[in-house]
Amino acid sequence: MAENLIEKVLLLGIGAASLTRDKIDELAHELVKRGQMTREEGQDFVDVAVARAEKQGSQAFDKVSDAYQDTLRSLGIATRDHVDDIERRVAVLEAKIYGKPSRIEEPETGFVVTPTEEEEPT
Repeated sequence: MAENLIEKVLLLGIGAASLTRDKIDELAHELVKRGQMTREEGQDFVDVAVARAEKQGSQAFDKVSDAYQDTLRSLGIATRDHVDDIERRVAVLEAKIYGKPSRIEEPETGFVVTPTEEEEPT
């Protein structure tokens, strides 16, 4: 549900950027046609205005994404990274408990489970 919201915001931003570019092109073309700016100045105007609109769109996306992440955290919803971390930790604990003869490393803590001498084949 929340992913749909972010997708809609993204699409809205893309649509606005597209509309903005079209309107900026129209404005520049009209100003060139009236002789109020040269064709080169019109192109520079379009480039600068579009770059500014893209930057503002990117900043808006970052704000929405941050708000989304804050909402997930405040609701206590696990992210993919959290689930992956828990799966690694469970694998380490299972290896330790059941004596699996594989080497499992917990990257964040550096904890490594290796077979004991009793578990190693002789």
